[in-house]
Amino acid sequence: MKKQLDYNLTLKTYISFLKKNSLYDHKKIFFYENNIEKLKNWTNLDFKKNIQWYKKIKKNNKAIVQDVHLEEMKKWTYDKKKGTISHDSGEFFCIEGKRISNTKREVNSWDQPFIKQIGYKGGIIGLVRSTVKGVPHYLVDAKFEPGNYNDIQLSPSLQATYSNLNRVHLGNKPKVANKYFKKNFKTIRKFWVTEDGGRLFKKRNLHWIIQYNGKINLPGPTYKWLTLWELDKFIKMGYYVGPHLRSILSLI
Repeated sequence: MKKQLDYNLTLKTYISFLKKNSLYDHKKIFFYENNIEKLKNWTNLDFKKNIQWYKKIKKNNKAIVQDVHLEEMKKWTYDKKKGTISHDSGEFFCIEGKRISNTKREVNSWDQPFIKQIGYKGGIIGLVRSTVKGVPHYLVDAKFEPGNYNDIQLSPSLQATYSNLNRVHLGNKPKVANKYFKKNFKTIRKFWVTEDGGRLFKKRNLHWIIQYNGKINLPGPTYKWLTLWELDKFIKMGYYVGPHLRSILSLI
């Protein structure tokens, strides 16, 4: 019981201080909570266990990434007339060339390939927040992506394009989308955020943070509930946290 009261009592004291000094704004309650969340390890759990969990996920990852000639890729086609590489479904993204000029940059003009999402639909970067034993936690995924540095990086609860959500790849729909973003939640933040314009053409993603109030679980062995203090520790370790999770945490 002490652990639960420790966080809540500190938050209550902080809010009381703000109100007493006419600094309180009820619209910023999430911001105030985040300030307290990051102060200390409210769960008193050994952070080394989180490192062990991450290393176990990395060790058990058996994915193989190998080079393949662009013209030999399955379900991806080079259109010689258009000069593009695209998926046979007409979804996901395509690679096309752009000629840039009159930039007043390091050089005035150049050519380069860009990754462009079909229809500029963007994707969803979702982060689920819930209360575990009285302390706010965030659901993250130790996710494998073929281009990841270190193979496994901590990622948001949900990280998917609309092509993924619509199962164009004929695979499984993300488990988090089916459970947490359907009901029993309240939106905390919801913004369109732009991506790197040096490689991705006009790309943006919907960053969506929710407070989930239903029964929680772990969608799979690569998922874990972490506090904001623990996430901050991971970020300071360097390459453990992927860019999407770092980006959505910037909204906190």
